[in-house]
Amino acid sequence: MTDVTSLDTPSRSSWRDASLVRVLGSGLGWYLFGLSMTLLQLSTLTVVSIGGSCASGGPYQIAVPCPESVAAFAPLSVFGGLIAVGLWVYLAQGFGMPLPVWAWTILFCGLGALFLAAFFATGDPVGLILGIMFEIMGLVPLVIELRGSAQRVFVGQVSATGRQFYEGDRARTTLMSRRSPNPDGAVRPTALNWIASVGIALLCGAGGYLTAVAWFGSLAAVPQ
Repeated sequence: MTDVTSLDTPSRSSWRDASLVRVLGSGLGWYLFGLSMTLLQLSTLTVVSIGGSCASGGPYQIAVPCPESVAAFAPLSVFGGLIAVGLWVYLAQGFGMPLPVWAWTILFCGLGALFLAAFFATGDPVGLILGIMFEIMGLVPLVIELRGSAQRVFVGQVSATGRQFYEGDRARTTLMSRRSPNPDGAVRPTALNWIASVGIALLCGAGGYLTAVAWFGSLAAVPQ
């Protein structure tokens, strides 16, 4: 007699294949990314507000010292963002909104928005040029991924149990999604799959954002 369970859930070969690991991996990746990118945005905005450049440390006299919050969080945010993407890839394994796709877009479009805001505030054409360039760099990869599979960009490529989703006959592999779409046994994502994937990304990303705002603000409020 055929085991029905084996038809619904792929066999597990390691601890990473557990549903809970995929869910926690997606949530942890998005939380750390939200934290890191918010710290980077706040650091960049702070530097822009004091003239666009600053420095800290070194043997030479510094004309514009970096605020302590910028010196602490700017390098931390870059490494944190890379670690977040790595954790998502290693643990989520294709479950949930694909952080590698969205991380690139959020990073460059976010920085581009800051440069454009600086242009409208000061009229400096450098801000306009950098803003447009960063927006293009952020949006082009997202458009490519959407053309590969719009569903994949929002719901991911597998369920929490590891079952690959059916993505439609026009789906194809992309640079950030190398797994072949629509294998035998692929299933269509349910409404619950969509809610879980998008909900985890939004809630955990928002949690990282709120943590970063509080953390950055607490250090910025310390007398220099």
